[in-house]
Amino acid sequence: MSRFKTLSAPIISALLASSLLPASAQVSLDIASDKAYRASKKAMNFLGGTFDVNIRDGDGVYVGGCARSAYWPPNVPLDPCPGGATAFLLFGDIAGAGLSNSIKYYWVTTVIPAIIIEPRRPDLVYLSAAPASDLLRPSKGFSDGSFALYYNLHTTGVSEYIISRYSNTRIYGPKQRGKFESEIVPGVYHYTLPRLHYPNLKAALSTVIYPMAEGKQVINRQTVGLDFTFDDSRNWTKNGFVELSYIKPNIITWTGLTPSNVFAQVDSLYFSMRVMVNPNNPASALDLIDNDTPDQKPQSIFPGFATGNDPRVLLANPYVQSITLPPLFASGTRAMVELELDRNFQTGGVSYDFSRRRFQIPVIIVNRYSEYAELAFNNLKGNSDILADFDKDGYNNLTEWILDSRAEDSTSIPIPPIATDHIAEINVEAVPPRITRDPYFGFTINEKLATVPDVQYTVQRSRDFGRTWQVMTSDANWSVQRVKIAAGADPGTEREPAKAQIRVESKIPNPVTFGFIQPPGTEKDLYRVKITAK
Repeated sequence: MSRFKTLSAPIISALLASSLLPASAQVSLDIASDKAYRASKKAMNFLGGTFDVNIRDGDGVYVGGCARSAYWPPNVPLDPCPGGATAFLLFGDIAGAGLSNSIKYYWVTTVIPAIIIEPRRPDLVYLSAAPASDLLRPSKGFSDGSFALYYNLHTTGVSEYIISRYSNTRIYGPKQRGKFESEIVPGVYHYTLPRLHYPNLKAALSTVIYPMAEGKQVINRQTVGLDFTFDDSRNWTKNGFVELSYIKPNIITWTGLTPSNVFAQVDSLYFSMRVMVNPNNPASALDLIDNDTPDQKPQSIFPGFATGNDPRVLLANPYVQSITLPPLFASGTRAMVELELDRNFQTGGVSYDFSRRRFQIPVIIVNRYSEYAELAFNNLKGNSDILADFDKDGYNNLTEWILDSRAEDSTSIPIPPIATDHIAEINVEAVPPRITRDPYFGFTINEKLATVPDVQYTVQRSRDFGRTWQVMTSDANWSVQRVKIAAGADPGTEREPAKAQIRVESKIPNPVTFGFIQPPGTEKDLYRVKITAK
């Protein structure tokens, strides 16, 4: 997390119209302890984590996207970077931008040079003292990210500016929770650094690590740490997901965030439902970025908006113990519920703690008839059995539940499918936009997934105005097929759940448009969907 700031395009005009922005803290020591946990039926499992240390001396502001291999002057007509090249990169990689060494010129607006720490001497940077733990000290292994600039190229007083950067990352795997917690413990950590211009002389920085919430574990026969709980007997599915209701609001609850491991002044708690790379596997990695958007936006299933920032809900305070989800997800949706605890703590004059904890639990949206009946009939007297016809409208409760009509209201009946023209379906979120289904004549039945009980859809056709009905299958005029679409299968649809569709499409070509038309002699046919419990 570099403090050498990048300005996005909307900010550039405001910057040019105002005085130069002040730089951030001259010298800083940042630490970040990041850990991820995922709940299963039996435990809160440690997924892995990192411990990062970043040391900086010097700072500045450069305008992102305005870097060139050759010098360019200011105010060139139609140039999106009117400030021109103000800085030349002498060595290093500016702000860790990962740019090629051939990129040497930048539009920089403010630079403050290093004043304490010598650059490019990672061999002289090390952890010198720490609380009693298994962590080796002295401990080296820092990487050098220092760089230097000539600035300002638009003036006669060009100066050399050195900015010192050092970093160290310790990586812990899924089986190393004990190692992580035995090495990185609360207390004061002291780092020794080479002094600017006199690297053999020592400079020192220190920071404090405070306790932070962890995943549930048993210590001294007591259960401590965060764990997900529910206000009723939610079922874990056989393949490792927690069931959430399709039709009723879901209350997700947890315990374990207390004033001993969470600090209201510096910690923030966020909620989201994340996209899974493999929605069928509760151990799946997360798909956090929408790769089909030009600017690689972060994504989640809930909240569903994507503004460029990470889509997540900031809860009122870090001690909140529940959230209520509205019933707005398609049945069969699989997602990873995630609580994210972020720390933004200035632990000393120039030291900061940006640690993070992530707690996850895999969920699936299940559509149960018992919940539908509970809401539909509201304890009204009468037979709410799934195969009964409560409102005497000719459709049993099972059919009305699946086809989205009201089983308690005789004026509400399932709407039959109608064969008609359909234009091409285009995914406008994909880059470039893609046709996901060609134009067709016919109709489509979207099946509901994850229903209890499981049901079977059968398309029927009547050729005598509804007096008799036959199962509709593919013939010379029509194609009738069931299509299964995996979650996020089409480009730009990562957030969409799995689908199952019955597609009824005409086979009769239109010689003019090269599409398809109503098969001759079928204009008066009727269609319906029969629902049976498997």
